[in-house]
Amino acid sequence: MPVRHPMFWKRFAAPFALIALGSPMLGSCAQLKGLPGPAGDLADAAGGCDEFASGNFGDLKIDTNAKGFLKASHDFKKLTVDLEADLIASCKELGNAIGADEKALDTNPDNGEGARRACGAVSAKIDAILTASGGGGLDVQISNPKCYADIEALNKCFAKCGAVISPGEFKASCKGGEISAKCDGSCSGTCRVEAGADCKGSCSGSCSGSCEAGFSGKCGGNCDGTCDGKNTKGKCAGTCDGKCDAKAEGSCKGTCSGSCSASCEMKAQAECKGQCEGECTGKAEAPKCSGEFEPPKVDLACRSNCSLETMGDVKCDPPGVTLRAKGKASADLDKLIAALRVSLPKIAAIQLGAAEKLGKAGAGVAAQGQGMVSAASSGGAKALVCLKAAIQANLEATASVNVNVKASASVSGSAKGQAKAGG
Repeated sequence: MPVRHPMFWKRFAAPFALIALGSPMLGSCAQLKGLPGPAGDLADAAGGCDEFASGNFGDLKIDTNAKGFLKASHDFKKLTVDLEADLIASCKELGNAIGADEKALDTNPDNGEGARRACGAVSAKIDAILTASGGGGLDVQISNPKCYADIEALNKCFAKCGAVISPGEFKASCKGGEISAKCDGSCSGTCRVEAGADCKGSCSGSCSGSCEAGFSGKCGGNCDGTCDGKNTKGKCAGTCDGKCDAKAEGSCKGTCSGSCSASCEMKAQAECKGQCEGECTGKAEAPKCSGEFEPPKVDLACRSNCSLETMGDVKCDPPGVTLRAKGKASADLDKLIAALRVSLPKIAAIQLGAAEKLGKAGAGVAAQGQGMVSAASSGGAKALVCLKAAIQANLEATASVNVNVKASASVSGSAKGQAKAGG
């Protein structure tokens, strides 16, 4: 899935844990056995639900709401597999760069256990490197990434529920965020450009070029601040903290001029080649919401189902990551810092961005299970078996998201000398 997330996992694990607690239907699949009369017997005796494997429930003789629940449960399960695959890939990238156990890195999605193995091996290797460097650890700061919901994709899905949202309602429906869009005219406000584009503004990732303030990393030009903790206004062969006037490679809290590894936010200068947050004098296209898109006239079930259906259209910026060594310098420590600058933003984006979005949408779907038994009962044995499969999938998906959050948090925790492998 594109992600395109002092204490991290505890902050975000709570919403995921509530998925299981928030719906009585998710307490146990055994509740299906309690259905009255022959319905309960059929749920136990009938065969499997091939429809759940394909996600095609069109032939089941159940109402639209029940089909929506089954489809959303199927999507939730599939998206957790994609999430784990992305996390394994990012941990494997980091592990290969620092020499982690190759056998542990060679794993596949397995309800979170694959990510636990891969990220656990990375965490263990980080622990070993930091112990060898004197155990001082790293000063690691990670900012929360912004995630952007695709309003057009959501609106197409809302149409299936009979609840299309007009452009005039977009701003009021974007909770806790801002509306942005591609502007073919003049933009006033903020212009956000994608990773790799020319930047002269605030960079949420690694800045390559020059940084006017709050820089930390390698500087190929002149460093004005400290070099490995010592005051300097010239060349720095180590870590520069302060300002770097050329060939900067690191985090920048001030204005970055050059290339940004994540999104770059600049004051709009009429034309905006990215997403415009503010007034657009021309045609605004491809609107995004950087918060939760929650139109009041769309019911919760429709919003939750559409959130999962359009999750692949959600893009999350890599978060800003600041790294500074606290132990004694070594080749392995330098290699670790360089590798973390590349891979840790991707891991943190899953932990703090994609997983949070997925968990919230999944919680909404899981809560719908309470009212689905009667609808499935009227559809016969096959519908009941598919309902059982959906409930089981929600349980497994919820557990998988929790494991993935802890696995990703173990990597950032180890970098700070706080957590051990397995989280």
